[in-house]
Amino acid sequence: MAYDPMPIRRDSVITQAAQEICRLIEAERLGPGDALPTETRLAQLLGVSRNSVREALRVLHGLGYVEKAAGRRVIVTAAAPGGKGVFDESVIVEAAPIANDVRSHIAQRCAELAAARLSAAELAAMEGALGSLEAAIARKDMAAAKTAHDRFHGLFLAGARNPLLLAMFNQAQGARLSNVSPRHNSFYDPRHLDQHRALLRALRRRDGRAARAVVRKHFQSLGLMLEVAARAGRKPQSSAVVPMTLRAAR
Repeated sequence: MAYDPMPIRRDSVITQAAQEICRLIEAERLGPGDALPTETRLAQLLGVSRNSVREALRVLHGLGYVEKAAGRRVIVTAAAPGGKGVFDESVIVEAAPIANDVRSHIAQRCAELAAARLSAAELAAMEGALGSLEAAIARKDMAAAKTAHDRFHGLFLAGARNPLLLAMFNQAQGARLSNVSPRHNSFYDPRHLDQHRALLRALRRRDGRAARAVVRKHFQSLGLMLEVAARAGRKPQSSAVVPMTLRAAR
């Protein structure tokens, strides 16, 4: 029988590491303002690379669970998970990663179509929405950032000129990160803003292939956060967590 290799997904390591850090926070009863162990120590405890720990912490920061000030240790925030009751809509949380995949595939196709069909006025409106998003991020205005973000996405989705695709996308909107983790910080992730800029550039060039690739990468990043959020909302099935008390490590 021919060997059919199963690719090892790097993102699964990141989501598992993020889940273990959530369990660490709960097990050690770390509260807002408490510092986590260093990245090096976390890598040793979890048996993964420092880079995987760093990416896991980035995901948790995007969800609003931890914060890191320049030159300081990562600290727990008020939005850190604390067992049952972290999420009110457990069904939505459970389905969110799958629904995000659906949204991703639809949005990729919309991006391809929009690259050929968006008018100059619509592209200018997207430019304005992106400028509003950048300004809102600069002043840390979450509500304004969300409004500008939704307008930016709405313009390129509608630009596909395909009502069925748009309706299908809207049906999967329960996977939105704001529905699963209301205090998330993903708007402030520089990589997400870079992806929005890259999408607009691709659409202006009428490059459907590049637009599709940017959208796929963006939803993969959101998928990591949603998977961590979904896992954090489930009861852990394994007790193999940190093998030592971390109070001393802090």
